[in-house]
Amino acid sequence: MKRALSHSLSVVCGLLGLSLSLALPAHAAGESVAASKAAPTRKAKTQVKPAAPVATVAAAAATPALLTPQTAQAQPVGTENGYPDVTPVFAFKDGRMVCGSHQTPMDIKVEAANEESVLVTWNHKHYLLKRKPTSTGAYHFDDAKAGFVLIQIPTKSMLFDKKNMTRLADDCVPSP
Repeated sequence: MKRALSHSLSVVCGLLGLSLSLALPAHAAGESVAASKAAPTRKAKTQVKPAAPVATVAAAAATPALLTPQTAQAQPVGTENGYPDVTPVFAFKDGRMVCGSHQTPMDIKVEAANEESVLVTWNHKHYLLKRKPTSTGAYHFDDAKAGFVLIQIPTKSMLFDKKNMTRLADDCVPSP
């Protein structure tokens, strides 16, 4: 009995807190509308349009900006998932890499300015990968024709084969 009462009380408190948090922005918007109506105007000849009803202002203030479709379309889109491109904060590692416990070699050579494309040598074949924007801050290079993807994070580089859905190389670090 005590447990059910405690659970019901916590649910009611949670709902009350949620309703208060949604009502505060609406209440503040309502006060600003009321304050603007109460402020005296000096121009008597200008006709003032009536303000939006408080219920409409309250609903607009209670709706988070991320949920409205107009703001979602207006935000800049830099990646495929809709989030802005994040520039990596670590230096790109290129040159001779050794990968995994077998110490498999891989060469990475920067081909364009600002690391826009790299030439990867893997299993004695060369692949030109173009940089793609990411929302994570990692380096992401892609060769759509070969299906190869190179991802570099601060601790390692990884080479993937998108066509076969396999990881070709992992734990690639600059050779000592």
